[in-house]
Parts: sequence; C-alpha cells; structure tokens
Amino acid sequence: MPTSSIYAEFPATYTNTNDNRADPVKIERRNNSALHISAFRRKEFEFANEQDGEDQNFSESHENWLLADLYIEQCGEDSDMRDVHDYRDVIIHTLDVISASPAGRLMIREAVMQNWSIGFCALQGEDFYIDVQQKQIILDHNELTPDALDRSAYFANMIILNIIRALRCVWQETRHGAFDSEFGPEAVLMLERVRAADCDVLAVMVAWELRSEGHSDIWRHLIGSEQGDMAMAFSKHLEKDPSALFSGKALAAAFHEWYLCAERVNGCDHDTLEYLDDVLQGAEEQNPFGRKTLTNINVEILSCLPDKTAYLQGLGDNILRDPHYAGLSDPINQTHLYHLIRDLEVVMVEGVPFRDAALAAKMFPEEIETFPVT
Repeated sequence: MPTSSIYAEFPATYTNTNDNRADPVKIERRNNSALHISAFRRKEFEFANEQDGEDQNFSESHENWLLADLYIEQCGEDSDMRDVHDYRDVIIHTLDVISASPAGRLMIREAVMQNWSIGFCALQGEDFYIDVQQKQIILDHNELTPDALDRSAYFANMIILNIIRALRCVWQETRHGAFDSEFGPEAVLMLERVRAADCDVLAVMVAWELRSEGHSDIWRHLIGSEQGDMAMAFSKHLEKDPSALFSGKALAAAFHEWYLCAERVNGCDHDTLEYLDDVLQGAEEQNPFGRKTLTNINVEILSCLPDKTAYLQGLGDNILRDPHYAGLSDPINQTHLYHLIRDLEVVMVEGVPFRDAALAAKMFPEEIETFPVT
C-alpha cells in the first residue's frame, strides 16, 4: 500500500495554544456535528432536577465505563456465548465485533490510550454525541433494555456503526480539535463537512472489513441505512477497479457520494452555523475566530487512515474549489452565514450596528467600555 506524505499523529489537541478566546468553549459533537454544550441541552433535554436555572452535568447523569476496562485483546473469542445483563455487556460485544476490523481495532486502541469512556443514554433520536472535555462517548439506547438491544439485529448493527463513527470523531478530535480557533466561519463550514463525510466513510470502510471477517449482516444493514448510497458507490468502484481498495479511490468515491445528498450537507451546515453562533455569543472580543488561510493540506489531512495513508491526497485543491464540495445552496444557511459574517464586522451597542468601534465609543461611551477599541 502506498504511504501518504500526509501524517496526523498528535499535532493538536482541543486545548489549543493559539485559541484566541479567553475561555475555550466546551464542545460536544452530535452525529458528527459540532455543538456548544448549552445549546445542545437547550434543544434536546429538559432536566427535572435543575436548580436556580443552572444546567446539570449531563456527562454525570448516566452510567459510563472506561474503554480500557471493556476492551478485550482476545477480540471475538466466545462473544456469542456471553449473556447480556446490562449495557456494559452490549458494549463489550460490540467492541469485540469492531476489533475484527484492522482499522476499527486501531481506533479502539487509541481511544483506550486516551482514556475515553463510553455509555448509553436516551438521546431522543440522535445516534450519539461525544463530550470532548470529559472524554466520553454517549450512545442512544432507543429506550430499549440491554437484552432487547442485543437480540435485535437492526439495533445491534446500528450501535456498531454508531460506535465506529464516534471512534472516528475521537480520532479527529485528538489530532485537530475545534476548527474555529484557527479558521474563519467559511473555512469551518468546509472542514466540518469534510469531517462529517469522513466519519461516514470510515463506517463504510470498517463495515467492508467486517464483511470480509464474516460479519456480512453489518454490511447489509449499512446498505439499507441513510449511508447506503455511499456503501454502493464504494462497492461499485471496487467492482470496476479492485485495486481501489488499496489506493483509496473507492473511499474517495464514497466521500464524493456523501455530498450528493443535499439533506446531509444542509444538516451539517445548519449544526455548524448554530455552533458558530454560540461561539460568537460567548466571546469577549468582536471576532473570536481564527484567521488562518485554508489550504489543500488542511482538507487532505482529515482523511488520514489508521495506517497513515490519506484517501483524499491530491484532491484537496479540487475540494476547495469545486461547487460540488464548496457550494452553499440552501437559502436558509446562506442567510445564516451572511448574518454571522455581518455580526463579525460590526459592533452592536444599544441595538445600533457600528463598523467603527471608535465611533461607537463616542456615541455610547458608557456602554462601549466592555468592548476593546482598536
């Protein structure tokens, strides 16, 4: 297998030294999309035991276990003989299956080394989210008991694919963290699309590897899921060119297919814009975002696989320029981005927008004291 010149060992973590915010924003990722934690709770959860309007720590409101305590090196041995008594057993069985995939096994081991934990909770329709600061993966149990989850082929396979996507999110977070500390809103939109597509691509890749290990039911489940078009694009490319499995071209075909679904793209953009709004609202300065220029390497490095090859190598320039990847066609998201950029260019004082902070200070000297004038 050719070795890529792009490597992503551990160049960055979430606590980034070039983060220009006074207090870094707490990040959680839901279905591969970045969300500010307060916004996530406001939209998805109501806590009966909230006091004085303060949010409870959701990460502590459910049972979770360290992956290091669940992961079994002798993966797959007698996994069908184990009885399921609780959600912990469900996760153990799932990790045993994923470990049969070379890529899945490497992602599990990295999450183990980084002391990540995993657990179940009722997420009201969302598949999973990850708490970066607490290093927790939270899965949706769909209001089912552990025994019911284990006996249902549909839900068991869905959990496998969700854990794969969550592990890929962990992989990306370990290396790249939050994009907004380095890039502006337009670049963050682009990179979040790439990251979301990549998580689904890795689910396709691991499911294909598991198919080769005798777990063909997972592949069939994937074909019938929302990512079925990506799975078919991947397999059709392999039919035409079997070597594409090693060159990365089959994975690139699945990546390309992700962008053909407008609902996927628009949903990712919507969640990213909501997150950027929360970052802006919680910032003390007028523009809390980074100013780094987005390059092809920033895109291609997100496709680095556990074997250190990059399936998007050489495609970064095209992804940055091709409207298929870079276009923003949804009118609601267009308007949202326009207002977000406008807010970065003005200083709002008493509901009046000013492009010049010095002029705002002259008009409203008392109110403008909290804003830095440059």
